[in-house]
Amino acid sequence: MNLEKSLSLLSFFVYHIHHRTMRSQRFLHVLLMLFLVSGISAQETRQLSAEAEALLQCLKDIEGVKTLSGTMANVNWNINEAKWVHQHTGKWPALNCFDYIHHPFSKKGGWIDYTNVTEVYNWHRQGGVVAIMWHWNVPTNDGNDYTCTPGTGAGETSFDVRKIFEPESDEYKLMMKDLDTIISYLKLLKQRKIPVLWRPLHEAGGQWFWWGMNAEACNELWRVMYQRFQDAGLNNLIWVWTTAAAWNKPYSDGYKWYPGDEYVDIVSIDVYNKSNAATIYRTCYKFLKNSSPDKLVALTECGSVPTISKQWQAGSKWLFFVPWYDYDRTKDPNSEDFQSTDHNNCNAAWWTEAFSNDYVLSREDFKQELQTSINAVRTEQTFAPSGSYDLFGCPWTDGRRGIFIKNGKKYIRK
Repeated sequence: MNLEKSLSLLSFFVYHIHHRTMRSQRFLHVLLMLFLVSGISAQETRQLSAEAEALLQCLKDIEGVKTLSGTMANVNWNINEAKWVHQHTGKWPALNCFDYIHHPFSKKGGWIDYTNVTEVYNWHRQGGVVAIMWHWNVPTNDGNDYTCTPGTGAGETSFDVRKIFEPESDEYKLMMKDLDTIISYLKLLKQRKIPVLWRPLHEAGGQWFWWGMNAEACNELWRVMYQRFQDAGLNNLIWVWTTAAAWNKPYSDGYKWYPGDEYVDIVSIDVYNKSNAATIYRTCYKFLKNSSPDKLVALTECGSVPTISKQWQAGSKWLFFVPWYDYDRTKDPNSEDFQSTDHNNCNAAWWTEAFSNDYVLSREDFKQELQTSINAVRTEQTFAPSGSYDLFGCPWTDGRRGIFIKNGKKYIRK
């Protein structure tokens, strides 16, 4: 809704509130509040941290021209796959994705400790992009373990995502408790000025995770998460949504699980065991571009797929790509298995070929791209020039820090 239409409708409501009876006034007051709330989107009210804003702008700058290479942590909280790629190619991938999969077991000083962010911080400090996903595990039906796989078996879960609409239910309370736990972890990264590509509730449309068992409820859960994270001050997140479709369903079916443009920055897909680059372009990349023309498009997981150059030449100009991990190959960087160039998803030859293309960015390459992007559209200021506005359209006052806009360009004052 543009400003002119908004003001016109607002004037209409104010006029009629003034001229109606008391009962009508109360009714129109409600309509006015609904109008004001609905007219402000989540994206319009969000103010990203300077670091997240710079990262997002850089990603927009390179879209369709270059692509970030990426690796997935071996299960949870490490850069083992990135180390393996570096060992066999001499280059570090630009992005590493971590996973909060073991949050029920995380304990300070324990075998998994998500409060220890040393690995993530070091990756960021060396110029790497940090992505985090969340295999959201909940108690199994027998109460002896945790899982994200729905079903009635003892080791599966009957956890009902529809309870997101019932704040008094045990499921709702557990969801809020878990969200607050994840907030506490992400705040540790915010405190260190680390922007995060945040990928929750992935592949919901496939309905092989409990959160995907009902589309309406899953979308509500995403929006509740988004707002709860916003309220907690997590302005360092760039939100990544991953589509999927259940067996024998068209990919378009996956968009039933789409929470809305205002809650998503990047749309993505996971591709496995497809050998034809043209098919990947037509059914995956082009599909996402057509479905979400205003969003960046990424390949968030892949395995046993054509080389990046073949995909690129076919038209799939992914923002970034992330081969899935090979557990046995990279679980122990000191093992003999780690020395092998074989890999269940993308072997060393696949990676060597990827880095032979100048549009595939390594970690070092991306550091330069990020700096170039910052220099191009954001000049550090020691004062706020007249005629400047903040991201909400309010005049900028001298002495403030953050992002301001001058003549259509964004600047950072630190």
